Amino acid sequence: MSREWRDASADGARAPVRISRDLDFPRAAVFEMFTDPKKAATWFGSPEGAVKLVFEWDPRPGGALRIHDEFEGRVGRTTGTILELVAPQRLVFRSVTTIGDGTVPFEALQTVTLEELGPRRTRLTVLVQVLALGSFPGGVGSLEEGYQGGWAQTLDMLQRELTSAGPEHPAPTERAPARQPR
Repeated sequence: MSREWRDASADGARAPVRISRDLDFPRAAVFEMFTDPKKAATWFGSPEGAVKLVFEWDPRPGGALRIHDEFEGRVGRTTGTILELVAPQRLVFRSVTTIGDGTVPFEALQTVTLEELGPRRTRLTVLVQVLALGSFPGGVGSLEEGYQGGWAQTLDMLQRELTSAGPEHPAPTERAPARQPR
């Protein structure tokens, strides 16, 4: 097993990978998809088509992240720690991922922010800072491209899960109209 790390900044100072998506759902509903472990298990942390073998998600500062999945014949293992959680606007976690034979291809700091654009619209932005690399083929540039595509796919899955929750997504401050007696 290779445990030789190098600082990702050795390839030159790099800006974080930025992925952003506007969603037609209230910020509280989107945040709940991240912080409810049962909901998060349906869409978060694995490539589309992967089989989740383990999903443990304790969304609180100091809480653990552990995801094992099988994809294209290889097992990926991600472990991490939640560093910050500010409801309903920010989630920060650090993760290390190993693939296949145990080589350590990467470690990253990931920051998810949710900006309220209106009562039923949210901008979700993910910043990924690659911190260290092991034996990732193609180096940090290839890994950053992988994060860009991986998070885009993850946000597609999130969009589908939010949509399948039902057509009505009232803003948290709205109240349903009172029913009139017949």
